[in-house]
Amino acid sequence: MAFINCPKCGRLVPDTYTNCPMCKAPLNAPKQSDTQQSIYVNVPEKSNSNGLGVAGFVLALIGLFIGWVPALGWIIWLLGAIFSFAGLFKQPRGLAIAGFVISFIDLLLLLLVFGAGLSLLGALGAIGAAAS
Repeated sequence: MAFINCPKCGRLVPDTYTNCPMCKAPLNAPKQSDTQQSIYVNVPEKSNSNGLGVAGFVLALIGLFIGWVPALGWIIWLLGAIFSFAGLFKQPRGLAIAGFVISFIDLLLLLLVFGAGLSLLGALGAIGAAAS
């Protein structure tokens, strides 16, 4: 049910009434064919995405799991860090920040593994020298 304004008193009256209930003025209700119909078109908005940030996040995540592979893990880590850093300057930044943090954690793990390997080699060298 639609409402119309009374032309005399301005009160909102259902369009099915022929006279205003307050002032008894005749209402000229529009015919069904005279009514206007609104059409709403839903236009999808352009999606904001940060391709560099997503690529950096994915590469950093892959580098986290295969960082122990000497050359491949290091290259993937480096690319993840570079893409995540470049993605920090575009909107939205969420995955770029996550990729950058994961790259930093991966760097710490790489240094830890590399340092442990050097320590092991040094210990083995000292044991070999002492045995001779």
